[in-house]
Amino acid sequence: MAEIPEHLLRRSKERRAAAGGGGDSGAVDSPTPASGAAASAGPVEVAAVPAAPAPPALPTTAAQPKQTPPLPTGRARFPVWVMPVLAVLPVFGFFYAQAYQTPPVEAPTDPLVLGAEKYREVGCSGCHGAAGEGGVGPALAGGDSLLTFPDEEDQKKWIRSGSSAFAGQPYGSATRPGGQRIALGGMPAFGGLSDEEVDAIVKYEREKL
Repeated sequence: MAEIPEHLLRRSKERRAAAGGGGDSGAVDSPTPASGAAASAGPVEVAAVPAAPAPPALPTTAAQPKQTPPLPTGRARFPVWVMPVLAVLPVFGFFYAQAYQTPPVEAPTDPLVLGAEKYREVGCSGCHGAAGEGGVGPALAGGDSLLTFPDEEDQKKWIRSGSSAFAGQPYGSATRPGGQRIALGGMPAFGGLSDEEVDAIVKYEREKL
């Protein structure tokens, strides 16, 4: 049995005296002697058990709101390098088309060259001969055009109007050797030719045939 310390007994006595109106202030309660081996062993000191340390407080973190990815907008985002490529594409397309385009054929600038080309192209050579020697139509070679049409403008009008409107009628110069020619009505009108083309044909017939 453990012995009660002296200061606890004294404190208990003082409390009883205060509660009982004083009592015998000179009497001192003597502790009850302990018997046996426990008394001889002396007072047993009770070791104070250290209090267990409090667990460290866990850091409180505020709940992070879940971020939702932004919704795609109507305009798609393109890489930066795409913009220069898109800007160059029209220029590249222009030069690409030009590279595969058939170059325009330049018309001859020499009236005699143009006249020879149109003489064959519109069908004059089919009636008057490739060299103006004549055929279905009268001959034009040997200066016959100059004899029939002394005035160059008369020859141009004849080419534009044709002979259909003058079938069976004389045409050309009356002073021509052999007299005027008679329109057979087989020469078509070439009103679709430009002035430059008609001028070139007349020049070719008068100077080269």
